[in-house]
Amino acid sequence: MIGFLKDKRGNVAMILAMCLLPIVIIMGGAVDLSRQRGGETRAQDALDAALLAVARGGIDRNDSELTKDGRQWFETHLGSTPFVIQNFRISKNGETLRADVTGSVESVFLGIIGISDLKVVRSAEVQTGLTKIELALVLDTTGSMRQTPSGQSKTKLASMQDAALKMVDVLDALSKDDSMIEIGIVPFATYVNVGPENANANWMDTNAESPIHADNLVTGLNRFDLYKHLGYDWKGCVATRPAPHDVRDTKPRKSRPETLFVPLFHPDEPDKDGWYEDYPNNYVEDAKSLGVGGLIDLGNPVKYGLPWEVITLIDGLAPDAAKKVLIDLGLLNADGTCTDSTLDINLGGGQECNEGSAGSALNPDNWSPVSINKDYDYYSDVDTEIGPGFSCEMSPIMPLTSKYQQVKTAIRGLNASGSTNISEGMAWGHRVVSPGAPFKQGDRYSSSVQKVVVLLSDGNNMIKERDGHPGGSDFSSYGYIENGRLEGVSGWYDQGEILDAMDDRTLKACAAAKKNGIRIFTIRLALEDDRSEELLTACASEPEDFIDVQNSDELEAAFKDIADRISTLYLSH
Repeated sequence: MIGFLKDKRGNVAMILAMCLLPIVIIMGGAVDLSRQRGGETRAQDALDAALLAVARGGIDRNDSELTKDGRQWFETHLGSTPFVIQNFRISKNGETLRADVTGSVESVFLGIIGISDLKVVRSAEVQTGLTKIELALVLDTTGSMRQTPSGQSKTKLASMQDAALKMVDVLDALSKDDSMIEIGIVPFATYVNVGPENANANWMDTNAESPIHADNLVTGLNRFDLYKHLGYDWKGCVATRPAPHDVRDTKPRKSRPETLFVPLFHPDEPDKDGWYEDYPNNYVEDAKSLGVGGLIDLGNPVKYGLPWEVITLIDGLAPDAAKKVLIDLGLLNADGTCTDSTLDINLGGGQECNEGSAGSALNPDNWSPVSINKDYDYYSDVDTEIGPGFSCEMSPIMPLTSKYQQVKTAIRGLNASGSTNISEGMAWGHRVVSPGAPFKQGDRYSSSVQKVVVLLSDGNNMIKERDGHPGGSDFSSYGYIENGRLEGVSGWYDQGEILDAMDDRTLKACAAAKKNGIRIFTIRLALEDDRSEELLTACASEPEDFIDVQNSDELEAAFKDIADRISTLYLSH
């Protein structure tokens, strides 16, 4: 017996077992506490979603009805989360909704010491109807949106339209006050269309005073007069303003002509050379060459029916060169005198015949009719007649409105044509939600108004370089590259420099909007490359506000995600 009592061979195992129990409790407790925190997170997410869903359904119900509805939403969003609801309640105080939930997460290890479950208490609150939403949908309507991606049943344009229509329905259901959620549409491609009804708006350059009004024409020649003379209607597209106003919401003022918006005038391009149609927009016969080539020959307005005296107003054409042309035409004698007493020519430097100046050449009454060619066959993704409004086929901007049926009609009417000019679309999205001209529907900036831009594009910015051709590029809202209006392009440029400059202007347009407190969501559609991802991520207000949609069938989910986030902005001021 004494030997048995003195035997210590089992003590180590007993001591180890006694020490192991608290270790198991500590480690297991950590696991259970982690499960509790996970339950808290998922319960909070479900509670937030349930409260927003209840608020969308209307708060003109008693607490019992709100609680019943909210609990169903809460359980749906919880899914398979191991959370036991002990108490759930939604209460209303004026326009404030509050949700409280008490529940528990079953413990796995702490039951050893009698703790069978861990308590979870969560709450959420929203104030309804305090924040107004002004939303601009800036939508890519370039030619590539006509494409039907492989394995899908609809074009990218149709997918975008369907998704945008459902987004409008979500916001329509959310808004209980017709004025609290307003939506505008900004279709963009090569240009943005501000609407032909705005031809005489005080923010348009109706008197040819902007420094870019004379691009590829002559100073003082009014583009609206040319449209009328040539028998075309102005469709509503505008040129990009000179930098820095190109990317800003600078208020247009008559006293600052550079801030006014200039109507698009796509110049007639050189005639067909042999069998090859080298330019897409050749709609009148070229005038006699001025002997200098380049933009000066391309911009000679004589081909539009103006009298030859107008060449003395061409910027960059030396007086001696103009004089030589006029002598060759028999309009001037060798000594600079007019061959016809009715002519009125001023070569500068005191050389003029008769009194006055060549300003009379700018009078439409002195212009002659010209033959117009409207046949077109160049780019396969462009549907347009050629002429001064060439490629202005995008739908006009729809200003902010709460008339959702009109918004849906505008979305259904979108068409796809032209190339990608994201900076112009972004800048006009900013202008649509801003409080000042050109579109004045936006409320003033304040904490009670959240202004939002959703920018969608399926392509990278593009102006195609055309080395050796007059203008140096395809024509765009910036004119030709050799017009020098695209900030960031040097005299010795290449395609890469043009695209980098366009991206830089886009980011500056995004920055200008964000500086004014505008929330920007960006969507990339069916495009995989570093350039577009970097651009649209940087443009978005937050990294998570960039949504990458590689399958256009998933576009509806992307728009719904944004609609849900807009709902949060609207409901939780």
